[in-house]
Amino acid sequence: MDEQRMTKADMAREWIAKEIRIGNFARGSVLPPERELAVQIGVSYMTLRKAVSALVQEGILERNHGSGTFVCNEIPEQKVQKILGLVQPAWAAPETLDTVMYFSQACEEANWLLKVVNARSWEDRSLLDLWQNCDALALTMIQQAEKMPRILLEKLCSPAKPVVAVCSSAEHIGRDSVYYLNDARMEEPCDRLYELGHRRIFLVDQLVREYGILASIHPSLTGFGQVFRAKYPDVEYNSSMMSLEVPFFQLAHHAIRQAFNERKREIAGYSAVVCPLSFYWAVISGLRDIGFRVPEDMSVLTFGDRQEAEFYCPRPALFSAELKDQAYRALELIRWRTQNPDEPPRAIQAAVRFSENETFAPARR
Repeated sequence: MDEQRMTKADMAREWIAKEIRIGNFARGSVLPPERELAVQIGVSYMTLRKAVSALVQEGILERNHGSGTFVCNEIPEQKVQKILGLVQPAWAAPETLDTVMYFSQACEEANWLLKVVNARSWEDRSLLDLWQNCDALALTMIQQAEKMPRILLEKLCSPAKPVVAVCSSAEHIGRDSVYYLNDARMEEPCDRLYELGHRRIFLVDQLVREYGILASIHPSLTGFGQVFRAKYPDVEYNSSMMSLEVPFFQLAHHAIRQAFNERKREIAGYSAVVCPLSFYWAVISGLRDIGFRVPEDMSVLTFGDRQEAEFYCPRPALFSAELKDQAYRALELIRWRTQNPDEPPRAIQAAVRFSENETFAPARR
């Protein structure tokens, strides 16, 4: 419509329609009271009512006397994009940014709109707001599931909207999930280290204390130890020497580098180290401080996925559960769940890859 010939009611209608298109008013959500909305747009109450009535006739809005005006649940995707809510940790990290990038790409290709909330805890009110204003939810575990408040748990467990946990199991809420469950692929880097003669290997990890119990924040790392114990019993895999207690929201790098300096004598007896990719620079820094070259004196295997890892020097040997694959599979699973709401929860195995790159070398004799 020619903007110069639009009436105030037309402009108000277009303003509301745009807010719906860009996801500020999601399917099923209630609009602010009409008098309040009229003030917000800058038109009279009667003009606003004309605009709303036009959208009701178009099947975009519906009036429920006594409850308010709602965005229709059944608007076709061709008219209004569906909204995927993505819950991410509040702290910035390359893998967090990569995840948003991959979900953005997947949503754009599927004609969905992505809304991201970075939350510090399950109590963050923005999570409930996101739930209210999206058509489906992709969830990363920002805290232990046991800390979820009852009201959020009830929302996530209800079948009202598709929910997919990414990078971890959703067993605790009975919903779908896409993540890497340790399997035979973990043998690949272990086999290669064994071929290179490594018989003494240690793990660098971060432990946090919950309810008085120390637990790793990287449970997938246990898979490497399980492979060595089952397949190569002559390998010493030390998972305790460099597993350090560091509060969850504290950067572990300082403690890791300090531990390398304090335990130089013990570390000297090992020829390879396993660590999360997020700790790679702390490990490299700690090894350099105590005079170890990588990979000549110490081979390094990392677990994780970052786009920027390709530009690290030396490029780390990498076992990755691919974040891009998880983003695309999560959206596929959400769309499948929309068509199959009564099917039991599904857990999809994420794709993995192993790249030896530049931090593996034969063990020192």
